[in-house]
Formats: sequence, structure tokens, C-alpha cells
Amino acid sequence: MTDPKAAILALLEEHWALDFRPLFTGEWFDGREDSPQVTVSHLVTRPEPLGFSDASPSPRRFRATYAVDVWSRGDQDRRYRMAREVDRVLHGHAPEGAEWADVSDWADLDEVGDPPVYRGRIRAGVLWYE
Repeated sequence: MTDPKAAILALLEEHWALDFRPLFTGEWFDGREDSPQVTVSHLVTRPEPLGFSDASPSPRRFRATYAVDVWSRGDQDRRYRMAREVDRVLHGHAPEGAEWADVSDWADLDEVGDPPVYRGRIRAGVLWYE
């Protein structure tokens, strides 16, 4: 499995089908940008042993959780459209070499300002084996 964060970003970029294209990044929201943004951040990774073996090292399963945030400056409808699109992509595709463990409900995390920044977040759990 390549870097899961990079795989999630590539998946979103490859299957994005809205009439506008946000900035996709594995970094944090760039407040200097006016364009909508989709960010993917790593939250936690846990290795999970898969049984016992004295003969050779047993394979390990890894479970990681990532936050996928959609950001829209001053346009709440665009934020909702991006959230639905992220849902469509995540529920229709999985990162190569991995599978989804779980995908949470969306949380609105709007930020006050002029104009306001409308933000939604979903947590996506990823499983892969090494």
C-alpha cells in the first residue's frame, strides 16, 4: 500500500465529477486561496496483528483514520455539493490495495468571518495489509 493519504487524494481527484474543481491537498486549508478546497489529514494509525506464527512473521493489518474536509469561502451550497461528491467517490471506490473500514457522518465546522468559511468533515477509516 502506498501512502493512504496520497491514495485517498488521488482517488478523489480521479473520480471528481462536479462542474468545478477544488484544490486537493494533503496539507491544511490555505486561507489565502479563494477557490474551494478538499484536504485530507492523517488522524491515527494502529497496527493489528493477525494471528500467531513461530515460523515466519505473521502479516499485519493496519487501520488508519483520515479526516477529509471540504472548504468553501462564502458559498454554503458549494460546500454541500462537495460533501455529496466526496460521499459519492468514497462509497463507490476504495484506495488501491486497501478497503474502507468505516466512513463517519458529516460534521459542519463552519468558521465565522467575512466572508464565512463553510467547512464539512468526514472521517474515513482505511484497512490494508503488509
